[in-house]
Amino acid sequence: MENNNRKIKELSQALLLAAQSKLDELTILLEPCLVSLTAPERKHLHKIGAKSVEFLKMSHGMALGNLELFPESLDISSFGERSALTGELWTLFNKIDSLREKIVDTKTLIGNHAMESALAFYNTVKIAARRDIPGVRVVFEELKALFPPRRK
Repeated sequence: MENNNRKIKELSQALLLAAQSKLDELTILLEPCLVSLTAPERKHLHKIGAKSVEFLKMSHGMALGNLELFPESLDISSFGERSALTGELWTLFNKIDSLREKIVDTKTLIGNHAMESALAFYNTVKIAARRDIPGVRVVFEELKALFPPRRK
């Protein structure tokens, strides 16, 4: 946990803004080539994972060595290109997914540190509101509104 706290201290708004800018660049670069499928469209397609990528790579290599077995109605170069692109997209996806997971964990840890401070402040405000300290009731009511009553 100590190492996590050291890493958090190195994080800054300037660094996050620079990262956001790079992410915007990546989005602009890739967006014209990416598609968005609906749930029904996705349902009818093959699931593509690590084993599928390996199968594509191996099938293409074997098809090149056995062209007489490759269906004439299909284009071997298109098959090779799409297999290679699938592999590259898989690699890119894994890098982004790993980064996403670390961002989620970092956000959770930093958010919890901030939440501890916010709750301490809220509890102080709640006590001050009970004591009818002038001006505190408004602050308390605004913060309280963010905590809807729990259903039992």
